[in-house]
Formats: sequence, structure tokens, C-alpha cells
Amino acid sequence: MTRTQTPSIVYAGLDESGSLTAAAPLFVMAVVIVPRPGAVQNLIKRTALRSGKRLKRQRKAGSELKWRNASQRIRQGVLNRLAQAEAAIFTLTVRKRGRRIEDTPENYAILSCELLRQCWDVYPNVALLLDRHFTSPAQIAAVNTYIYRHWPTQGVLSISHIDSQRSPLVQLADFVAGSVYDWHKTGDPTFNLIEEKVDAALVEDWQYIKARWLKRK
Repeated sequence: MTRTQTPSIVYAGLDESGSLTAAAPLFVMAVVIVPRPGAVQNLIKRTALRSGKRLKRQRKAGSELKWRNASQRIRQGVLNRLAQAEAAIFTLTVRKRGRRIEDTPENYAILSCELLRQCWDVYPNVALLLDRHFTSPAQIAAVNTYIYRHWPTQGVLSISHIDSQRSPLVQLADFVAGSVYDWHKTGDPTFNLIEEKVDAALVEDWQYIKARWLKRK
């Protein structure tokens, strides 16, 4: 998506790969931004249907698919189609350095802001869809309040927390985050299919991310 063509409101899907609380060394977040959500509405579904037909097996509904349970053929098909779509991608890879990160609304919001700060000056007016990481109204409100408080004052932001199964845009962010995670962990080359679509890819230690945002409170 060329920045000169950026509409007044863009749509962003955000999802993650990995676990904050596990001993794994990495945690990845990704956001996919599009000018019109309808342009990618059926991207995953079309890829799954085509793959099912070629393999002569029962076709999977797009709503069932995430990076972790998709075949390599479907992963490549989804990222190939995303590479051809009008979209911008931003990623954040968190190096945990053996630390387990407490899965709190504040920490999740800090990571979301660390990712979104890469793009919010260019795309200040955003309808943001977050994967439903938390379920309680109090936790959701805490995440929203933190992000709203740090969003650029000239921007307009709406936030919705939604089951990724109901949002193709969030599903796409899941595929991107999964591809980045596997690229760092095992050298999986699938990420290379969308590498030119990535406007910014930040890699940073958790301790520095948290310290930086705590200073901004």
C-alpha cells in the first residue's frame, strides 16, 4: 500500500505468535494494514479452497485456518496472495532473553504500542482489530486505555477485540506473525514471500521495550 494513496481511515489487524509466559526465547507481533478490509476478506478462504481442490481432499473453511494448523502449501498460498494485495505490514520480534513475561493487560498494551508506533505517524487514523487476547471487560478496557493514551493526538483510533476466526484481517496478521516467528526460530523461508511488503520489522529485547514505555507513563 503506497503511502501517497493512504485513505483517511485504514483498517489494521493485529495478532501474535508465541507465548509471553513460556520459556521460549521469542514473541512476535504483527499488524497488517489495508485501505479496505473487503479487499482481503476472502483471501484465506480462496487459498484454502484452491488447495483443497488440488489435493483432492475435503476443503477447509477459511475461518478454521491459522498459521499453526495450516499446511505448508496453504501458508505459501496465503502469503503469496498477501504479497500481491494492497497492504502494509509491520512486525515486532521480542527477544525474551530467558525471561517469562507476565501476561497482563499493561504488558500486552506496551507490546502493542511498541509495534504500532512504527506506523501510527504515517497511519494515524485507524480502525484497529485486536485478536481477543483477554476476555474480561476490565482487562480489555485496560488495554484500550493504554493504547488510546499513547496514540498520536492528531489521529483517530477505534479498537475492537475480536475472535480471530471472525476476522480475515486478524487471521492474516496471525499468518504474518507465524511466518516471522518460524523464520527466526528455524530459518523457515516462507517469510521471504512477503518480505518486500514489510515496511518495518523491529527486533528488540523485552527489558528495553518495557523500560522505554514505563518512562512514558
